[in-house]
Amino acid sequence: MNAPAPEGFDPAEVLAEIGALRQELFESADAILFAAETGLQRLSAHRRGDAAALGDIERLLCAVLGACAFQDLTGQRLDKIERRLAGERSGPNDLLHGPALRGEGLDQAAADALFADEPCPGGA
Repeated sequence: MNAPAPEGFDPAEVLAEIGALRQELFESADAILFAAETGLQRLSAHRRGDAAALGDIERLLCAVLGACAFQDLTGQRLDKIERRLAGERSGPNDLLHGPALRGEGLDQAAADALFADEPCPGGA
């Protein structure tokens, strides 16, 4: 026996969140794999005497750290899905209810500007 859907429940919103979650996981995994593969190539180049390879490796490691933000975003998005399934709704200005879908909420460049003092070169 299935429980009735909570009042105000919109399956399209939940499906959009799941789709965004899937895309974020794919993009993060792709970025991590690319950085790891390229880092191994640059490490080989460094061993052959390419001094510039160390800077490349540093940037790639910072890219891995940046891509690992998926862990936090995944948790936030899953919390958001759970709240929607429970019938809770958040207002449009509520920044504490997880990441917005693409095209909604705070622009990524504006969010990045809040963290201008990055420990990684190039702002990974």
